Amino acid sequence: MDIVDFLSERLDEDEAASLRLLGDRTVSEAGKWYERRLLLECESKRRLLKIVESARQAALTAMLGNTPGQDGRWIPELIAWTTKSLNALALPYSDHPDFEEEWLADA
Repeated sequence: MDIVDFLSERLDEDEAASLRLLGDRTVSEAGKWYERRLLLECESKRRLLKIVESARQAALTAMLGNTPGQDGRWIPELIAWTTKSLNALALPYSDHPDFEEEWLADA
């Protein structure tokens, strides 16, 4: 499983759990505050995931394109940066059965 797919699925699960708890009348106001905060965190992580994945895809496209006159020395650094960023986003889910140990290397 690709790390981007893994993260997207975990964010969907977090959001669904939070929405379920927000609909539960027995949840305290403090609990609801936490769940609303979790929804915002899911949204911010989705936005960050889009930014990082766009950068990763741009670097891979540039690497494969070998555009004449374009200095590609930045590509390995960008791929390393995006890999480290994605691994860091996956760290809270390290106990999930689909988590891959290699994602801990750069987290």
